[in-house]
Amino acid sequence: MDDQQKTSVERVLRTMAARIEAAAPEGWRRGRLCTYRGTSGSGGGNSFYEMADGHKQECVAPQGAKELYALSGASTDHLTIELTVEPSGRFEAVLSQAITRKTYPEQDQLLYVLRPDHLPVQPGAEQDGPSDPTPAGDPEEAVRLFRQYLQKRADIHGEEEFLPPPLDPVQRAALLDDFQGELPPDLVALYGEADGDDEIGLFHGHPWFGLESTTTHIHHHYEWKWTDNPLWAMAGEAEPPETIRRWLNSPNWIPFATSTGGDYLAVDMDPGPAGRPGQVIRVGRNYRPQPVYVADSVTTMLRQHVTALDRGDYWEEDGYLDVDVKIPSYLDDSKTFWRGEGPIPKKPHRIHTLVVDKVKSLDLEAVRRAPHMRAVMLFGKGPVDLRPLLDIPLEVLHLHLDAVDLQQIAGHPTLRVVQLSTRRPVDLSALRTFPRLEGLELSGAVVQDVGTIADLSGLLSLTLSYEQWQQLDKVPLLAAAGLGGDTTLSQVNEWAARFEPDELLGGYEHFEGQVHSGD
Repeated sequence: MDDQQKTSVERVLRTMAARIEAAAPEGWRRGRLCTYRGTSGSGGGNSFYEMADGHKQECVAPQGAKELYALSGASTDHLTIELTVEPSGRFEAVLSQAITRKTYPEQDQLLYVLRPDHLPVQPGAEQDGPSDPTPAGDPEEAVRLFRQYLQKRADIHGEEEFLPPPLDPVQRAALLDDFQGELPPDLVALYGEADGDDEIGLFHGHPWFGLESTTTHIHHHYEWKWTDNPLWAMAGEAEPPETIRRWLNSPNWIPFATSTGGDYLAVDMDPGPAGRPGQVIRVGRNYRPQPVYVADSVTTMLRQHVTALDRGDYWEEDGYLDVDVKIPSYLDDSKTFWRGEGPIPKKPHRIHTLVVDKVKSLDLEAVRRAPHMRAVMLFGKGPVDLRPLLDIPLEVLHLHLDAVDLQQIAGHPTLRVVQLSTRRPVDLSALRTFPRLEGLELSGAVVQDVGTIADLSGLLSLTLSYEQWQQLDKVPLLAAAGLGGDTTLSQVNEWAARFEPDELLGGYEHFEGQVHSGD
């Protein structure tokens, strides 16, 4: 940002600060604006007054974020704006494309993305392929079921439904040859019967795409970033275990039908050890980070629809036919997530994420029988004997307890993320024994030796309080750095100056001044 840009930005910030000051209630201590403005003009965030008695009062965000975005020359997803105003008229601001406010798991944290392309290796890359690499579907059976399904629908409607005719074989072959991926033979065979369903919604009420749309349009692709907390998101797994590889997103999940609301039916051409190529899954907006398994093939999915019509499991109204075939949904009660105040279920074999609240004296012995438990979160006073966690493939550990003894799980082979919040000092030396540790959040903890962190060469993401960062002399080469706690923007400026910013995202700009410039 050149001097002219800075002058213009400071003018806008001063105007925004003056509006916050003018609207301030009696007894305010500080006004805060935390917001972002995106390339499309969309924005978000919050603003409030911190009162002298400690509570917060709503503040109407002043206009100006859109102008700041234009003046700053921001060129990536969004511009973060942090602005504070004091009763004295003093204001401070930080503008950055690389620093953003985290929304999960803690909202009082700032995240500085230093190496945006250096993301953790996803678990799916380390899984074996399917034990049976052949598709479960059968092209001839799929065609027979498809024709039978259409005839049954026509009998119900009293007339045949119009479907777009198939493309000629030369066109179909050309599209499939040019396609960078692969479709299962049973789905390819259906495109020899019709080129989609013209938004009828034949499959689970999802309109079926034509072949050109399926093979040339990118219907679902989400680029995960550090702001999405990828280390936390990776801990999940679809049910049944090992059917779908543990990717956050995959080009081998190929949508062929849409809910029209941002979700899709897709064929999975690179499944996990217990899956089959061509299995049908649900992906999309409501299925991040875990997709949902639907059927082992398009053929099986068709068979389910035919069977439902034979049973009379449907209703028809005004020409619309709803076939009642159970399809797994993100709205279903989860058997893989358990939250309560204890005791832990005696049969936890299906639990992937365990959250226990109001912990006093908790017995974790039952988790030894949880072969898929990868995330554990404990909140309360404790104490807790953590040793049973050594027997599960734990990847994410969040402990909000009075005291924590990490030596009890020293050497844990799969642990990737540790977040601690404690009242008593924690010995961090056991962190050196976690070979997979990539994420560490300690801003809410009392720790004995912050210097231990300097030895964690595999660390990618680190969140500390301002005071903890001050105590850390040597910082590992990080991809993302977090700052937790109630910090001033001067402290944010001092903290951020420690790091070398990414050239594309740039660093940040710090501003300070008086609302009334002549003061």
